[in-house]
Amino acid sequence: MNNKKIIMVVGIYLILLVGLRFAWIGYHSSSDSPKASDGVLDLRDMEFTDDVAFPIDGEWVFFKGQLVDPKSTEEQLNGMDRTGITVPGDWRKTQADKNGSTTRHGTYQLRILLNEHQKQLFTLQIQEIKSSSTVFINGEKVAGMGHVGGNSSTSAHDYRPYEVIVEVGLEEINLMIHVSNYEANNIGGITKSLQFGTSQAVKQVQMLSLFKRSIVAGMLLIHGVYMLIIFCFFARKKVMIYLAFTFLFGGLATLLSVDKVLLYLFPAISWEWWYKFTYLSYASSAFFMLQYCKTIIAELSTKKIILFRYFAALNIIYCVYIICVLMEYRVMAGYLFTIIMIFIPLIVPFVLLKVVLRRGSDVIYLLIAITSVLSSLIWGWIKSNGLLTFPYYPFEFMIGVICFAIFWFKNHFQSAEESKKLAVKLQKINKRKDEFLANTSHELRNPLHGIINISRTIYESEKNLSDDNKENLQILMTVGRRMSMILNDLLDIEKLKEDGINLKTEEVNLSAVVSGVFDMLYFMKEGKNITFVNTIPDTFPSVVADENRLFQILFNLVHNAIKYSGGENIIVSVERVKGWAMIHVEDNGIGMDEETMKSIFEPYERVDSSMTAIAGGLGLGLSICKQLTKLQGGTLSVKSSVGKGSKFTFTLPVGSLQAPVTLIDQPISLNVAEISSKKTKPSSNKGFPRLLVVDDDPLNLAIMEQILLAEQYEVFTCTSGKEALVLLDKGTWDLIISDVMMPNMSGYELTRKIRERYTISELPILLLTARTQPEDIQTGFHCGANDYVTKPVEKLELTTRVRSLTNLRNSINKRVRMEAAWLQAQIQPHFLFNTLNTIAALSEIDPPKMMQLLDRFGKYLHASFAIQNLNQVVPLENEIDLVRSYVYIEQERFGDRLNVVWEIDNVKVIQIPPLSIQTIVENAINHGVLKRPEGGTVRIQIKGQREYIEITVADDGVGIAEGELENLLINNSDGNRGIGLLNTDKRLKQLYGAGLDITSSSNLGTAVRFNIPKEE
Repeated sequence: MNNKKIIMVVGIYLILLVGLRFAWIGYHSSSDSPKASDGVLDLRDMEFTDDVAFPIDGEWVFFKGQLVDPKSTEEQLNGMDRTGITVPGDWRKTQADKNGSTTRHGTYQLRILLNEHQKQLFTLQIQEIKSSSTVFINGEKVAGMGHVGGNSSTSAHDYRPYEVIVEVGLEEINLMIHVSNYEANNIGGITKSLQFGTSQAVKQVQMLSLFKRSIVAGMLLIHGVYMLIIFCFFARKKVMIYLAFTFLFGGLATLLSVDKVLLYLFPAISWEWWYKFTYLSYASSAFFMLQYCKTIIAELSTKKIILFRYFAALNIIYCVYIICVLMEYRVMAGYLFTIIMIFIPLIVPFVLLKVVLRRGSDVIYLLIAITSVLSSLIWGWIKSNGLLTFPYYPFEFMIGVICFAIFWFKNHFQSAEESKKLAVKLQKINKRKDEFLANTSHELRNPLHGIINISRTIYESEKNLSDDNKENLQILMTVGRRMSMILNDLLDIEKLKEDGINLKTEEVNLSAVVSGVFDMLYFMKEGKNITFVNTIPDTFPSVVADENRLFQILFNLVHNAIKYSGGENIIVSVERVKGWAMIHVEDNGIGMDEETMKSIFEPYERVDSSMTAIAGGLGLGLSICKQLTKLQGGTLSVKSSVGKGSKFTFTLPVGSLQAPVTLIDQPISLNVAEISSKKTKPSSNKGFPRLLVVDDDPLNLAIMEQILLAEQYEVFTCTSGKEALVLLDKGTWDLIISDVMMPNMSGYELTRKIRERYTISELPILLLTARTQPEDIQTGFHCGANDYVTKPVEKLELTTRVRSLTNLRNSINKRVRMEAAWLQAQIQPHFLFNTLNTIAALSEIDPPKMMQLLDRFGKYLHASFAIQNLNQVVPLENEIDLVRSYVYIEQERFGDRLNVVWEIDNVKVIQIPPLSIQTIVENAINHGVLKRPEGGTVRIQIKGQREYIEITVADDGVGIAEGELENLLINNSDGNRGIGLLNTDKRLKQLYGAGLDITSSSNLGTAVRFNIPKEE
């Protein structure tokens, strides 16, 4: 279509649009209804029915600037200043006086003559009286809206529709209406026709008008909602959101203006908010139409449109307009509203016409659609301002929506055809890219590993490196490892294309593999607050798969969820469907649209290519997962919603082996003796190093137990991490040997939990793993493992590593015990000197007391140097005797300054670490009560509880400052600090899993507690 034809079509459409509008106005303006004349409406010959109501238009009597008393007589009214006024209409011309000024209030009067035989119930419907009104019938007030006043301070605006019921049997209705309008825009008076008729007729007219408005508004709102849905879930394009808001605000304007449908639905809306909603909806619909057109024009036009410079000015005007409306600056808001409603309808069609002339006939549908919608907005604005009165005209909106649909469908089919051609071109480019990357990966792999190894060698061997250079080397090695993973993916893709991957399928415990994946990725969460959730039941049967490739599939899916997750949980679950295990990996991250899901399993496809630099990788992981799953007889699929996350599901055949039933389903407080009887064989190697072996496979446990028993170790076995933690509290262990892949709690997680209580030197851990990738081994060491052995286990390697770790453990234990003995052997010289001086003084003044003190001093020295202090534990009685001797000596030295209270229950004979209570009492005396000039009290409590003995040493001395209390049991190189409490805490933790509990308040005292489990 050439330009002349386009201009001709547009011109004909505009003429048709305007002509139909005026024809509609003319048709509804011709009416046989009686008209009022000189303030009288004669309806005595009118036949009233329930089908028709009619407007009481015509010439009314108007008392300008006067609020006439409704009970005034005819003579009084004739003596007042009065004039005729046309209803409906704007009162401003009538209101103007000789000086050109206007008053803002007045009274309308109309006498309606009725036949006395008419007994129907009549209703008067008032559509709009600006801006407040009070209705009187025959001198009585019957209704009103707002508050009519003689000045702005006594009036209140509200001109929503309302109805007046007229009394039955009246021969004459003296209708008087007080009106005031103090708005900045002083269009006032009765601006819409008043409908009069039987109640049924008025109701019918009202409902018909509401129905027409609601239909059009509903159509616009529905289109706005589905455009909003398309924007949110399918195509996040600005044109969608602009068009959605155009429809939504257009529908809202339809409900608010003229008939004010929204006020019928929500009568509680205040007049002020109705005013704001009305003017904001009109202006916003036009404004978003402007934004929509600007975006479309920018996409369609190849040249810069000069008029675009005015768009920015209109944007600023719209923002200022919103502020003025909300802040109720109505004068300014009125001017800005006029600018918006005039310039936008003029600019947009003109610019679109220029684009149509350049692009051809496709855009003409858009031009017609926008012209129709803008025309409807303009006519609605004209009607709402009282410039013309006419019934609602719905056809322009209908034409606009139809043309919008045609425009979008044509664009869709054109885009589909262009996409088809582009797909063929991209396939060729993609093939060349695959060939290039596959060849490049082979060339890069060896040099990259050389860079990583040289960097690590320099990092570990060079001693003069600065901190910055060390950090740079760490970054270099991290980047190198990531590149290595990318190259591995490239090589896997090449092998999959060439069918070069051989699978070793077997029956695999699915829950154990998931736990291992979670624990490996625990340190790769990239700082995100993500929780891994494994909901696979322990009783779920095994699956038939290659264990390493199954691990690779789950690793890629979970790692992918971490990179693109904006949520808190990543959940792995499973369900069994007809011999297949359906494994789900679900996250609540950014999600994907339908188009992305169709191609996400293709090589080099990513959810968002803009995130490549952040998330890393080439988009090969999901493609590898898809092909590995297919090789094992399963399928891989995805369900996702934008902004709601993704759910990947892959299937594998279910095996014939049922998952082993372990004690992890039982409460954690299970009896350890039962565990030992069920999970361990009686060992005759008592007194040798004690080993705890953890593996969910009973066959592996049996093999490990036989190997280690032959090497003179005392071996205990269990099948889960939870059982291992229970056994850990019930004895001392020299080494923990754990498999990595275990259900519910993997070896990594078990290692982390053990390290929360024992350091790497206090309790060694040896991990068994079937995977030898660098990231697997690094994860084990990161969790706190001392060493690892690759499965299947070689006997010589296993026994050598076990012997090395148990020897390390024994050496450290001996060092701790020697430290405790050395601690007690270091009797302070001033203590000996002061004690001997006290004995010498008593020899002259109190020889019997001297003998007692000498006896106690001898017992104290004997207990301090006893050989049994090298043992791990001694009888409680021995420790109490040592403490009593020490306390007796100190009380003799310091007299009334030292008071000691003993509270000892009749507890069962137990063993405790030597020098444990004495060290705490010595600290309480020397660093607590004796720091006060007046001294204090030390309270020693030994109380029997149900499962343990609680030992407490409390004093009311100077206490410990909060900052010092936090660091009291932290080992550091401060040579000024003692090692008594630190050594005691360390030995208690080694024996019982818990150390000292210290509470203190400055100047109030200190309490030190520890628990000794009762012997079973």
